[in-house]
Order: sequence, then C-alpha cells, then structure tokens
Amino acid sequence: MKKVLKTNVTYEMEKDRYYVIRRLGTDSSARVTAKVDGVPVADFFNLVAPIMKSADNLLGPLDLKDYFVVVPPERKLVFESTASANVYVEGDLVVLSPGEAVPTEHLTRYNAYANRKVSYIDVTATVGASWPAGQEVKVVDVTPPTIEDHVFDGFAGCSVSNLSAAQALGQVNLKLYYDGVPLDLLVATAGPHGIETLKMPLPPRAAANEEPFTFEERPIAVVGGHTLTFTAINVSGGALSAAAGQSIAVRLVALFKRIIKA
Repeated sequence: MKKVLKTNVTYEMEKDRYYVIRRLGTDSSARVTAKVDGVPVADFFNLVAPIMKSADNLLGPLDLKDYFVVVPPERKLVFESTASANVYVEGDLVVLSPGEAVPTEHLTRYNAYANRKVSYIDVTATVGASWPAGQEVKVVDVTPPTIEDHVFDGFAGCSVSNLSAAQALGQVNLKLYYDGVPLDLLVATAGPHGIETLKMPLPPRAAANEEPFTFEERPIAVVGGHTLTFTAINVSGGALSAAAGQSIAVRLVALFKRIIKA
C-alpha cells in the first residue's frame, strides 16, 4: 500500500479491510498529528518525514518500526494540522475473510496507542551577535511528566544559522546533560566537548552531508521527572560573530518515543 491522503480529512475503514501503516511522510512544514478514533499516534512534519527523498532531504518517509499504526475495520483516521497538505502512507491494506478477526499482533498495537506514540522536538535558541569561545547556550530542557518516559532513539539534526561566515568543522558542538551530569568528557584534554553539529545535518543533503545523525545505536531514555538538557558550545577557540544585523541561532530537531507508564 502506497497512498497519498490529505490533512484534516476523516477517512473511515471498510468492514472487512484495515490499514497497517509502517511509514509516514508529508509535504507540510507544520506539525501533523495522526489520530485513530481521536487518539494521537504520531507527530511529524516534512523535515523529519518528507514524502520522498530528494537532493534537499535524504531522509525520506519516517519508518515507524515497532510504533506502526493500525486502523482497524470501521475505525476513523485523520491527520490533523494547521496546514492543508498531503500525507503519504505506506504499509499493508489487510483484507479479512468472512468471519476472520484482526490478528492479535495488530490489536495489541492498536490498544497501546493511548500510551505509546512517536513525536519530536523542534526548538531554536538565540545566541546573539557574538558568541565567545567556550560559551554554552542552553537549547532546550526535556523533562517528561512523572508518568511518562521519553526515549530518543531516532534522527536528530542541528543547524547553526546567521554566522558572518560559513560554518566550519570544529566550531560548534552540541552537548547533552542528564540531570546536570554531562554525557560526555568531563574536561577537554581528550578532545572538544559535545557532538560536532556539522555531523548532525538538518536535514541531510546531497553533495553536502548525506549521512543523518541518529541515536538509534545508543538511545537516551529520559525517565519521567528527570531532565535531558541540550546545549550548544563554541569550541572554535575564538569568538564567532553574526552576519550584520543578525543574531546567531541554533536549531535542534529530534525524534523521540513518548511512553506513558501504566
């Protein structure tokens, strides 16, 4: 199944057919929330989930993996957004024989919607007209409610904009802290702090940096009530300046799994 649907249109499954959606994409730059019978199951937009791979975004549609979306027979599906846009859905259209029930695997996933979904953060921190060497700027604090865990195990991208000259390797890194403890070197004698942001392309592009950054191999689980902090640090050894009349900005976009604990 490969279909293009529309945002803000309600689709209702037939009595003997249902969707198992495994990949999602959109051409909307605004947030799109997929809902099944009114329950939100995934948040996405065109930067993390474009409809197609292109030279300007090599990610392609978002692979939902274990968080696939099941729309059982006679249930409703809608993609809510502030924008009128296209939504690409890919997966299986399952046809049931007379008297056949939806398989347990798919019903189990459907019943888990209320407490397991895919989402993302998209935040921008303003640095200023000048960025002194060694200065850290907080980008965002992620603190789930005590009844939730947030697991960062997918794509993450970071961009630095409005510099007076093109960003070079070894200028700006992204640092992570869990409850104030750095997930990194404690001192810089073994190398600069943080992750090189030019290795976190937002998004990956052809003839630039084609390799996306992901937390998949080393997921970060943020337990409810605890805080994951992202900061940006100038590791260049000198001050970085903004273009005339501009302010340096750091944008971070990262996918995560939202898990509500029973």
